[in-house]
Amino acid sequence: MYIRTGNTGVWSISILKTKVADGDYSATAEISLKGRCRCKLVLTAPKLSAQAGDDKLKQKCIDWINKEEAEGRDLSHSSEAEEA
Repeated sequence: MYIRTGNTGVWSISILKTKVADGDYSATAEISLKGRCRCKLVLTAPKLSAQAGDDKLKQKCIDWINKEEAEGRDLSHSSEAEEA
């Protein structure tokens, strides 16, 4: 789990790896704000180490957070509530 403090509060990034063939990488990241899931991102790549994959997925999450904050979205609601 990674913690990132942004303009709108404290974000958490949880990475769950999926079992794949040796040398490949597959994982899902859940991005949460104030304990509420805001987004899930997936990264799959052949011939990518676990550390490099985690770093790449973490950066993808940080980029998503920065974009959401820059666009000034109302981040006080969960993504589930927005979809309903």
